[in-house]
Amino acid sequence: MENMTVNQTMMALLTRTTPLIVSRLVISKKMEPLRHENQYTKKYSLSSTRQITKLLYSDHKRPVKQKILSFYNFKGGTGKTSLSFQVATHLAILGFDVLCVDLDPQGHLSSVMGIPEDFNGDTMYDSLINGVPIEETILNIADGLHLIPSNISTTRIEVQLNLKNKREERLKELLDPLREKYDFIILDTNPTISTLNMNALVASDRINIICETQPFSLMGLRLLVSEMVSFFNDMKTIPNFCIVPNKYEIKTATAQEVLGALRAEYSHYVLNAVVRKTEEINLSSKMKLPISAFCKPKSLALEDIMDLVHEIVSQSCGNSGLQAA
Repeated sequence: MENMTVNQTMMALLTRTTPLIVSRLVISKKMEPLRHENQYTKKYSLSSTRQITKLLYSDHKRPVKQKILSFYNFKGGTGKTSLSFQVATHLAILGFDVLCVDLDPQGHLSSVMGIPEDFNGDTMYDSLINGVPIEETILNIADGLHLIPSNISTTRIEVQLNLKNKREERLKELLDPLREKYDFIILDTNPTISTLNMNALVASDRINIICETQPFSLMGLRLLVSEMVSFFNDMKTIPNFCIVPNKYEIKTATAQEVLGALRAEYSHYVLNAVVRKTEEINLSSKMKLPISAFCKPKSLALEDIMDLVHEIVSQSCGNSGLQAA
């Protein structure tokens, strides 16, 4: 991602301004493109792009109040990792400083960020269990984007974590000091009901529950929300969560029914942004690049992802979140 380039049209789309406004700012800052064939194809580095977007994106004027965001569902295949990757990378492109934390032993988020499968460096396991300073586990992925990776060692974390005092609060204790350094900390959870995931929920300022718009996913969501609320009741606190409809197929009657049921049953928690099922999101993971790095300006996938990113930023900078009753 460090080598990705962005043109002025894409900067305007990401910041919801106009190419003319972007062009004037680029000229005033005397920024030179990395390469171009003509005035319409000028490409700028990620670092230069971040300078521009940080000045143009209006929510940079507001402090981020909900910094630690988890992407959660104990069901596999809902798209947690894909959306974690898209949200994190586009937040970085918009000028925010972002830390991703891969909490899945499969290491899919680490992989899509360019970490090799045979990576044997320090992970969250080493900080949580072996006491390695968390700063030593952080890898620099690109300008404004860092990662605490995962590997197969994370599978051993459950037994040893359960032996710790305040076992559900260990991750929060590690991440809270990093709030000063990062605007957002994105947690990609594993698809299980585990102590590590409970740690992620406790550490989170907001929990983004990723739900496919399929009947069985709706049934699973009811169980997930019930279990989550019960867990937080035991912790004597209230969860702050929202529901992200994902893999929506607009031409499918079943998907329309499920989305309608979601909005009816969880009206206060379902985001306005709905992520449609597109091949571009799969292609993005394969290319190990955010969608905006290669898609066309009128891409449906880009539209959905940016709607999601903007809504998450808006709520994270707001005065209140979506809370369970």
